[in-house]
Amino acid sequence: FVFLMGVGKRIFGLQTNELCLASNANVGGPTTAAAMAKAKEWNSLVLPALLVGILGYSTATAIALALGPILLKLPTLGGPL
Repeated sequence: FVFLMGVGKRIFGLQTNELCLASNANVGGPTTAAAMAKAKEWNSLVLPALLVGILGYSTATAIALALGPILLKLPTLGGPL
């Protein structure tokens, strides 16, 4: 977390509140990120927090749909019961 905050600040030039909201959106989803932005009175960041969270959901869904059939073809570790 500390490393990513440093990279986000130095390389991408993001502010601490933007990085905290992005982290929250990736872990908790768009609703918790928007609630955090509203609670901290970062009103201009509510919509970006929602959009980053939704982007995370859509990306994870696409990856899961692509990876699911591959994982189903793998043999199980313990075998049938």
